[in-house]
Amino acid sequence: MLKALVFDFDGVIVDTETQWYYIYRDWLKKVYHYDLSIQDYLVCVGSSSERLFAFLKQKLGTDEDIREFEKQAMAEFIERTRTLPAMEGVTELVTAAKKKGLRLAIATSATRKKPQVHLERLQLLDYFDAFSTAELSRHIKPAPDIFLKAAELLGCSCAECLAIEDSRNGLIAADKAGMPCLIVPNKITESSDFTGCYRKVSSLKELKLKELIADFQSS
Repeated sequence: MLKALVFDFDGVIVDTETQWYYIYRDWLKKVYHYDLSIQDYLVCVGSSSERLFAFLKQKLGTDEDIREFEKQAMAEFIERTRTLPAMEGVTELVTAAKKKGLRLAIATSATRKKPQVHLERLQLLDYFDAFSTAELSRHIKPAPDIFLKAAELLGCSCAECLAIEDSRNGLIAADKAGMPCLIVPNKITESSDFTGCYRKVSSLKELKLKELIADFQSS
């Protein structure tokens, strides 16, 4: 029985993922004359930018301080994302799910501040019952910890939750947690391998919640 929806944030609720890609791409082009492909960037999507910097160190031989770069880039990121709308179908799904009595959680490898700020701006914050973020887990995605913590906070088993993800790392984490995972890729993640996902849609607008609940219960 479906009791809860567990949303990733970046790239699922708001398209912040694309903006970070542009920031990294432009910086690497300017400083290292390196063209960062989306395929290379995917190593960190849904997880941590430390994975990208490890890749770049191997590729470019750079010892750039990830924290220093992100500190410098944060003002640009905030400016680029401060007025972004919710992604297509998000508001409708969130409000419909609450009307159906489902519990809702955010499960993200980011810290809590970012999703909280954006959800408050979008007037969606009060719909969410739990936040499973980087501060609460020892390991982030693709480890299962963040999804396991989300289920715990919701008072549900992982099998009673549906993860909603946009990335391969998110799918791997949900699978390890034993949580079915619906994939809604964006233009950054659309080329990823999503083999094994519960279902894949091009937009959350496609979802009909009544049918989703019925299908979940019969599977």
